[in-house]
Amino acid sequence: MFTEIRKRDGRIASFDEQKITEAIFKAAKAVGGEDRNIAQSLTNQVVNYLISNNGEMIPSVEEIQDGVEKILIENGHARTAKAYILYRDRRTRMREGKTELMDAVKEILVETSRENANINNSPSAKMLQIAMAASKKYYLTNLLPEDMGEAHEQGYFHIHDLDYYAKTLNCLQIDLKKLFQQGFHTGNGWIRPPQRIYSAAALSAIILQSNQNDMYGGQSFPHFDRDLGEVIRGFKHQPDEEETYQAMEGFIYNLNTMHSLRGRERIWVYDKKKKDFSTRSMEDLNDDFEEGRYQAFSLNYETGKTELKNITATIKHKNVNKLYTVRLKSGQKVTVTDNHSIMTMNDQGEINTAVPSHLERALVPRQLNLEKGKIVFDLTSYPPSSKYNMDTLELTPALAKLMGTYAAEGSVDDSTLYLALFDKEREEEIIGLLKEINPDFTVRLRMVKGKSRDLACNVGQQFAAFLGDKCGRGPSNKRVPGEIFLGEDKLVNSFLDGYLSGDGYEGTNRAPATSVSKELRDGIQLLFMKLGKPVSIREANSQSQFAATREKYLVAGGGHYCQDFYLSSYQRGRLEYRAHKEQTAYDYEFLRPLMEEVYGAHGENAKYFPLKPDYLQEIIEDLTSRILEKEEQESLNNLTRKEFWMDQLVDILPRVKTTERYHLIKKLNKEELPPFCKQLPVFYPNREMLSRFFLSETVNDKRGSRIDNNCPGPGLVMDWAKRILLQNKKMVSLLKTLCRSLQVWPLKVAQLIDEPHEEYVYDISVADNENFLTAEGIFVHNSRAGAQVPFSSINFGTDTTPEGRMVTRALLEAYEGGLGRGENPVFPNLVFRVKEGVNFNPREPNYDLFQLALRVASHRLNPAFSFMDSSFNKKYGDEISYMGCRTRTIANRHGSEISAGRGNIASVSLNLPRLALLGRGEEGFFKELDKLLNLAVRQLLHRFEILSELTEKDLPFLIGERLYMDSEKLEPCEPIREVIKHGTLSIGFIGLAEALMLLVGSHHGETAEAQELGLKIVEHMWKKTQQFNDEYDLNFALYATPAEGLSGRFLKIDRNLFGSLPGVTDKEYYTNSYHLPVNYLTSLYQKIKVEGQYHTYCNGGHISYVELPSPPKNNEEVVESIIRYMAECNVGYGGINYPVDECNECNFSGIISQNCPQCQGENIRRIRRITGYLSTETRFNSAKKAELRDRKSHINDCC
Repeated sequence: MFTEIRKRDGRIASFDEQKITEAIFKAAKAVGGEDRNIAQSLTNQVVNYLISNNGEMIPSVEEIQDGVEKILIENGHARTAKAYILYRDRRTRMREGKTELMDAVKEILVETSRENANINNSPSAKMLQIAMAASKKYYLTNLLPEDMGEAHEQGYFHIHDLDYYAKTLNCLQIDLKKLFQQGFHTGNGWIRPPQRIYSAAALSAIILQSNQNDMYGGQSFPHFDRDLGEVIRGFKHQPDEEETYQAMEGFIYNLNTMHSLRGRERIWVYDKKKKDFSTRSMEDLNDDFEEGRYQAFSLNYETGKTELKNITATIKHKNVNKLYTVRLKSGQKVTVTDNHSIMTMNDQGEINTAVPSHLERALVPRQLNLEKGKIVFDLTSYPPSSKYNMDTLELTPALAKLMGTYAAEGSVDDSTLYLALFDKEREEEIIGLLKEINPDFTVRLRMVKGKSRDLACNVGQQFAAFLGDKCGRGPSNKRVPGEIFLGEDKLVNSFLDGYLSGDGYEGTNRAPATSVSKELRDGIQLLFMKLGKPVSIREANSQSQFAATREKYLVAGGGHYCQDFYLSSYQRGRLEYRAHKEQTAYDYEFLRPLMEEVYGAHGENAKYFPLKPDYLQEIIEDLTSRILEKEEQESLNNLTRKEFWMDQLVDILPRVKTTERYHLIKKLNKEELPPFCKQLPVFYPNREMLSRFFLSETVNDKRGSRIDNNCPGPGLVMDWAKRILLQNKKMVSLLKTLCRSLQVWPLKVAQLIDEPHEEYVYDISVADNENFLTAEGIFVHNSRAGAQVPFSSINFGTDTTPEGRMVTRALLEAYEGGLGRGENPVFPNLVFRVKEGVNFNPREPNYDLFQLALRVASHRLNPAFSFMDSSFNKKYGDEISYMGCRTRTIANRHGSEISAGRGNIASVSLNLPRLALLGRGEEGFFKELDKLLNLAVRQLLHRFEILSELTEKDLPFLIGERLYMDSEKLEPCEPIREVIKHGTLSIGFIGLAEALMLLVGSHHGETAEAQELGLKIVEHMWKKTQQFNDEYDLNFALYATPAEGLSGRFLKIDRNLFGSLPGVTDKEYYTNSYHLPVNYLTSLYQKIKVEGQYHTYCNGGHISYVELPSPPKNNEEVVESIIRYMAECNVGYGGINYPVDECNECNFSGIISQNCPQCQGENIRRIRRITGYLSTETRFNSAKKAELRDRKSHINDCC
């Protein structure tokens, strides 16, 4: 009898035969068995079998399970044996899956996978990678048919983005114009159509990010210049070249970095668990963050109101940007990266954002809409007091005032409250406050050398602990209790009264106070803001011998608004006298042109009035009294309609008895209106209405257009009504703008200060409004959190309108300018359309923009170029749009052949070298290729059918906001099959060069024989996809696979199976699609000529590049000759590659071998193009790094 077994991992464990009995009995019960004794008898047989079969050897778990199966079958328990086998198989799959998954997770936690070179190494990125690993294993073992799963795992083909198999689609060309015209919902809030170029650019980035969240692949705008140009033409304010440049600069910043604040920067946070407000450093909040726990103050773009919104994520990442401190004229400041947007208000009164270098005014709150109603404290959690015990305590003006006094002058010690007062009047007042809170509280005056020192208040241990907890203990820890922010204005006033009556002193035009607690100072400032009073702050260092009191924080609030306070004691008179002037750091002057547009000459006197809140409130009241009521607006809308007046003529015709009747009938027959008709009703006193809306008595530019109160002329009244409605629209817009503006204080920027570099920076993501309030009261924009920036591409270049040309120029120049320190942008991937008659030749309207594109490509790698006149693109005009990765979507069996609203659904790529490695010659290769193509199309159909069952709720932005073609026709819960049938299903391939080496001994760059066979193979695959289109009535396409992580995966599998073969598996990667091997020495013209012939067949996506040894900054003619030769060789999409190295220490840019030649630094950022997109070299996987090392230049010198 053996006593031990060998487990699967090799460990020795004790043998327990009851486990065998349990397993057999469970299997028996699964098929209806109930007799445990039979299970025990069978167990004995299994043990005897193992003893006789294994002798002295310790049996393994697998041997025991094999024995169980054998005994069950031999004893006639076939059904039980089947149940046991199925159970064993399920456990094996779970165990293997768990083991492989844990191995994958372990690897991810060490270093994020590099299958995707643009996913970073942050915690959120690692969480993404772990989820991807789990999803892949689940789909392979539970969802995919066995033959498809085996083909993927064995390396015959590769199912791209397997982790998203049943979750979502690949990529999309987004109809930007459609979203701009209708507005959209991001999932947290409604975004209205933009009215300014800055808004349009910012929203473009939001759209790309929002749809990236619904999809795993690239996001692209197919006609950025055309769509944005058309939107610009609808703007009330037409942007100039500089404004458009700044907007495009912000757009590029948005797509390349997550904006950040330094770790020490504090922000206002509401802790829902503690039900308390406090300021937290970005670093601490990141460390302590719990989802759903915290909220931030956030500014509503539409109303300007300050709201509490959930903090949905925190972000920490390495800093590659400059740090700036932005200081406002009222002293508030914030330290951010140079690309971090700060909330501002533009000249149209719209809430917007601007980076520090372009910021003119920032926004701080003027009102906090937080009132909670009655506030009652629970005191039972504090140490009880035998004499003064209280279970609850309501927040009253008396308690609020005492708290303010304590914050200024108080301390607590056990059961005593001490207040340092030097004012007899205040002493009596404090006694009254204490008695109002609890009549049993007692007070005594402590004296030192015959002079009063402080007031000692016997309040009991409970109240003393409560006060210290809510307001802080010690001067540097004092704070405003969170409940005060939720209180009514009278409670806030009472707290400020108590505080300022203690710490306040006389200022030149305000009521200042000083504290050694920054938390208290920032809280006092926020209370001023809650009351709508202007406030300024600053910091000062004193010469105090005590370190805790050397740094002082000053707050000065109110100006003449201080007269609203009920300040106590002898300071009242002096404070009110000295603080009578207006505080003028705020800036509403940008509103004046908007007001003049409405009021015109009637507002002449307004030019001499400073735009203070009081005056703006008067304008709001005036506008409210003038704008049309709902019934008036409906009535005037009728008066603008010809049909309405024709009906009126029909109504009065029976009453007309004069010859006028004859003329009216003639007019009616011709469907014309008479100039006048006395019998027509007069609906409004026309002249008075014009006066109400500040309009002249002439309603148009024609003679005889003067109108009076009894005008019976339908034509004049129609024009009159249109003018009234237009002016009313302006008034309503101005009213909204003024109301929004009075919710904030717009404060001018005083200074922009360079700060030392910090290694890590932080940001948060806030629901709905995507902004939050810093501790010093400045609203800043937030990141749209995620593990990666969107894979974005921009197609442009052929719009010849002034607005479209302006967008193109600004985008190229902004991209050329680079990021904050001049770094090369990674996103968006720019795709410049080339088309004869538009921009390809001199004297064509956009030829200058083509030349600019060449200049930028010579410096920044982008743009790449798409050729509208290639044989397969020409019939579509300039409709063809490409993703940066090369995806091309155009042919459509079910609707319009356009790019917008369509994209690739899913892809699978074939391993061509594997088919050649099977050693069956050319004929056998094509037979195996057909079998693999048939399996690939079945796999795509399987995935398509699963994805077809998704609904709007699964893809809330992509489908819910109607981005996909025909998605507006779907019902909310309807499956999306009829929508995604417009997309493409792509069959890709990899390693044509290596397959040709195996089949004919050379690749297609070396011999004509290989090129002929290569074209034959690719054409054959293309023809098969066309057959699949007819057979399944879907849009299948052949795709030149980019193979970011796949190039190394296929080769590794094949080398393990077939060994190391020269020119095939003796390296770390297969060559992408139809490309020539990267280490093959050839001319750029030969490379373009050979590869260009494959673009025709790869209708789902293609690309060709040439390698240059260095940036051709001073030799743009070379770049132009390359692009023109690509056009000549029928290339659809192509560009140039060269190394871009940047020193992160001194910003030097050039070719850097190891150390920076300028500062000798080792922190080098190396940017290369990988699979169509730019990325930093550190993010490449090992196979792509090997490919990068092997790349050979196709030209000797270009600089």
